[in-house]
Amino acid sequence: MKHLLTLLLLTIAAALSAQNLSGYWEGKIGITKTDSLTVGLQIDYQGDTLYAELDSPDQYFTGQPVSGLTFADSAIAFRVPDFGLNYEGTLSADGQRFTGTCTQYGRKFDCTLSQGATRKLFPRPQTPTPPYPYHTEEVNFRDRSGKKNLIFGTLTLPKEQPKGLVIFISGSGWQDRDENIFAHKPFAVIADTLTKAGFATYRYDDFPAAIFRKSTTYDFADGVRLILDSLSQRADFQGLKVTLLGHSEGSLVASIVAADDKRVASTIHLGGVAQPFEEILLYQSKAILRVSGEMTEQEIENSAAINQRIYEVIKKSKSTDDAMKRVGKLWDELSAQLSDEEKAKYNMTPGNKFTAIQTFSSPWFYTLFQIDPAKYLKKIKTPVLAISGEMDLQVNAIATGNNLNKYLKKKELLSFINAKGLNHLLQPCITCSPDEYGHIETTIAPEVLDIIVTWLKFHNP
Repeated sequence: MKHLLTLLLLTIAAALSAQNLSGYWEGKIGITKTDSLTVGLQIDYQGDTLYAELDSPDQYFTGQPVSGLTFADSAIAFRVPDFGLNYEGTLSADGQRFTGTCTQYGRKFDCTLSQGATRKLFPRPQTPTPPYPYHTEEVNFRDRSGKKNLIFGTLTLPKEQPKGLVIFISGSGWQDRDENIFAHKPFAVIADTLTKAGFATYRYDDFPAAIFRKSTTYDFADGVRLILDSLSQRADFQGLKVTLLGHSEGSLVASIVAADDKRVASTIHLGGVAQPFEEILLYQSKAILRVSGEMTEQEIENSAAINQRIYEVIKKSKSTDDAMKRVGKLWDELSAQLSDEEKAKYNMTPGNKFTAIQTFSSPWFYTLFQIDPAKYLKKIKTPVLAISGEMDLQVNAIATGNNLNKYLKKKELLSFINAKGLNHLLQPCITCSPDEYGHIETTIAPEVLDIIVTWLKFHNP
């Protein structure tokens, strides 16, 4: 019996050591008691080496490479440095699941990964893939002190002499150089299109996280000036006209730079901003709530009235600290007038308060309330192409067009297009809510790409 037991144990050990882990493993991370996030791990063998990619289907991204993957004695471990995430788990006796823990920035979450699920892929037919018919170059810049790495980006160069240089500026929130959102890479698509049409392009990641958290729209504008300072010194760019292409808040950054920098020959606004920040936020909240069907029209107006009171306080505050105190006081006054049901409906619960105050009083958020786009638009004397989505629920296309026409001094240089049936990302849409962005295969409507190329060629003969 002893020999039989030893043989049985050796057989199990051999089976585990030879376990083929290749395939797709999926599970959920419990973020809160009521909220979870689906994660997936695709494992393959490259020779005798394990290779894996992390997916987050709920966030529409796939294929994030993992590092340090190890598997020994039924224990698996790996990390994803870009997300500050580590995973440690143990394989079940039947080899069908890993039971373990995800750790991210000090927080621990239980996570079981099981085999058998189908990997969810999100077709993005417009995303360019190598080999490219043009040259790409990694170009990075330090800050003005020369001590810190600040800007990391990709320069694309056509094989022939470029017709011009286009610098990309992303929208609100931290964005990578492709402006990656829901597995779409709009900046990569536009850069690919423009380079094939004969233009050089430069797109870059937003500032490193620690710097980004303390930065404002004005800092982002200074980052563009730093790029202009550096690229203008290249021998192959001498004499080239420079165009700034900004999406959403990026268009405001472009306007700030173009207002007083003679090196900017033209600007392109995609889903652009030409209204005060509070007007954008009020429009956005109403428009999205209406298509969601979660509130009656009266409730939407009530919610907007609460937000407007808060925005007025932020705008009148003298500093971020002052904004924090004023918003906190107003929050207590407003929530005291609401029932528990209304607090939940309007996101005015005690639990919402801390997060809201931290956001409202951040340097970036506070500064946006102090910026009047008209101040900069009035100073622009170079050609402007503005393409807005008729169905944009985040920025009011009609208000954008009206304000550009109102404030630009040389109106004959404005080309404004209110693109029919397109959303804030300039995708063809149905509900046009941000919830739909990831379900749409088209990254950016082809007609928008054609308009940009045609306009640039006209202004860069």
